[in-house]
Amino acid sequence: MKSGAAISRGRPVRARLTFRDVAGRTHLMGQLTPHPFHITRPFRHPGDPQGMATLYLQSSSGGLYGDDDLGLSISLEPGAAAHVTTQASSVVHDARGRPGAVQDVQLDVRDGALLEYLPDPAILMSGSRLDNRVSARLEQGARLLMADAQLIHDPDGDGRAFDYLRNSVSIAGPGGPLMLDRFALSGGAWLTRTGGARCAGMIVAAGLPETGAPMATAIAAEPGVYAGLSEFPDRDISILRFIATDGVALGRALVTAWRAARQSLTGAAPHARRK
Repeated sequence: MKSGAAISRGRPVRARLTFRDVAGRTHLMGQLTPHPFHITRPFRHPGDPQGMATLYLQSSSGGLYGDDDLGLSISLEPGAAAHVTTQASSVVHDARGRPGAVQDVQLDVRDGALLEYLPDPAILMSGSRLDNRVSARLEQGARLLMADAQLIHDPDGDGRAFDYLRNSVSIAGPGGPLMLDRFALSGGAWLTRTGGARCAGMIVAAGLPETGAPMATAIAAEPGVYAGLSEFPDRDISILRFIATDGVALGRALVTAWRAARQSLTGAAPHARRK
């Protein structure tokens, strides 16, 4: 498919979640989750900051398909705190000649709010096509910890790669853009670009200046993971990038970095989010 080709897909499906602080506890105050979106009931762990609500995203369709056009908006009102993750990885299926899946996530974090948006990695199956976009808008005093990761899988073992991945992650603050990370990659080039690693990703911390170094130190001890930290003090952003040999190593890296970030923020390790 030519990079400049027009993209035609199925009916757009848009979901939204709104969290609000009520007397020091965060509640899910608004939701629209049409098929294939599904969510668990929010719950809390003792010791989480700001009365944080934890919510799991689920899919009722079994993954992303070749003509999906899915959008998710997550809004945190002032002072709210939420940990949003997925029940499992999103499987991006073989496009089978269709244009490819679009996944567009928009995060809106207001003054004093804290969002941990930590979905499991996307699994890029042979023949899959994915246009993945995550954009965040942060008000003054907002804090965000966000993960974005992918792994490749060839179920038939015949060496057939995914078709393409177009990936964009952006963050804007009160004064304008803070970060834009964008790439386009064909499946045939993945292993060359990663040095043979089948998994790659990053964790971004914004408004959390104390978290970058602890995340990098913690992840350095994980086998099968190669990581590097970039810090931008003038923008209050840290970016921890990593490649991993397999899905197990990738999963450990994501959890280890999150635990280190939370411990740095609150002084206590977080409760595990079981899946």
